[in-house]
Amino acid sequence: MKVCFVTANWPPEARGGTEQVVTALARELRAADVEVTAISGSDEPHAGIDVDITRPDGVLVHRLRRLPGEYDRHGFERPRLLGLLRMLLRQHAPDLVHVHSFAGLGTGIVPLAHELGLPSVVTFHDLWVTCARFFRLPVGGVQCPTGTDRRACVTCVNDALQTDPAAVAGALAARDRLVRADVAAAAMCTAPSATAAAFVRDCLPYAGPIEVIPHGLLQPIAAARRSSGPRPGERLRIGTFGGMVAEKGVRELVAAVRGLPCELHLVGPFYAPAFAAEIEALARQHGTILVQRGRYGPGDRHPAADLDLAVFPSKCQETYGLVVDEALAHGVPAVVSDFGALRERASTGGVVVTPLSRLATVLHELVASPDRLAALRAAIPTSLPTIARSAARHLELYRSLR
Repeated sequence: MKVCFVTANWPPEARGGTEQVVTALARELRAADVEVTAISGSDEPHAGIDVDITRPDGVLVHRLRRLPGEYDRHGFERPRLLGLLRMLLRQHAPDLVHVHSFAGLGTGIVPLAHELGLPSVVTFHDLWVTCARFFRLPVGGVQCPTGTDRRACVTCVNDALQTDPAAVAGALAARDRLVRADVAAAAMCTAPSATAAAFVRDCLPYAGPIEVIPHGLLQPIAAARRSSGPRPGERLRIGTFGGMVAEKGVRELVAAVRGLPCELHLVGPFYAPAFAAEIEALARQHGTILVQRGRYGPGDRHPAADLDLAVFPSKCQETYGLVVDEALAHGVPAVVSDFGALRERASTGGVVVTPLSRLATVLHELVASPDRLAALRAAIPTSLPTIARSAARHLELYRSLR
């Protein structure tokens, strides 16, 4: 079987959650004798070459470079990119197309595949189909709306564009029509969580079936790589890992551990130097011992192995939460916010879900109760969902379409 993945980006250019999942899914499918090719967008500027071809980890990847007028602020129809996509799909003749993101290449992907006689699977890795800013994290002093009401969206989007609100409203209405046409043309839709599926059903809206298939753990964790747990006589190691941005609640975490006898570990890249300086100053002001390691890669020691308690106080409407699986697989209990799919973790052993307003209270109570922290650690499931399980289910769906 031949499957073509279509997505917004591909490592090593980008290593966000979607990129990690898509490459892991490709790895598992290839192990099951599926031929996977990829057509990807790119954030690198067009430099005279329309299609950049590479083969990372054995997957043939075609990166389509965008011209200056082919970004979201200019609209969501990109005829030149669709022409390149048409050429590549005809060239490789896959059995089906699996769309993981529309963000890089724009709309029209699924109708094009349908025109070529190719069934499509669409996975809602993020909330781009319901939100022009991806994460349903509003700015401009507005409340993120429910359903299909876009009045607040006009203010939110225009906070960045600073243009005529009527033009923004028209552009959002056009965007909705285009996205709905793509999703309606899909043969099957999947999502990593019930929360992600509900957002699409309610806010796109979409009345068709969406199968929930958790991403799961992307790499198996050997017992020797698990955290050793709290060490007698040493400070508790509390921390978070991933992208160090304000939207992930890093500022709230630094404030919450104030006064605790702990080390605060922040592992991952800071994308804004000013924010990094603010966090360091805040930790110094509070007298918190701050341990930073910066960016880490697949071959590096995982940051969870050096923690006693992981905290993920995201303010985004998360659609899954790979970092929670990684913490649990390393034997580390986790405290998470109640935003998006993270609230679904309330039924997972070893996880505490809390509103951000109670984060400091929850952390202080846990640190003051070693027995409760030990009970959380003991409650971590011995078996977690895995990307291998996700790949097996997606392969079943592919075969049913073929």
